[in-house]
Amino acid sequence: MKTKSYHHSNLGSYAPSGATRDSQGYITYHVSPRYASASQEQLDTWSEGKNTAVRNAALTEIAERALKIWRTK
Repeated sequence: MKTKSYHHSNLGSYAPSGATRDSQGYITYHVSPRYASASQEQLDTWSEGKNTAVRNAALTEIAERALKIWRTK
């Protein structure tokens, strides 16, 4: 499983509060195009899963969508 990390401050107030962070504030997530094309229902399901990287990826996608909406206003 390919993963990447980002610091929670990169998303500002839109950082996913439920994401698992390491001791320095980095969130590691699964890298896959499936999250961008997933429905909100799928993301909600994945955000409650046991796999940390998948859960963080779903929560990050939800946060990025909210940030995108805010930017267009």
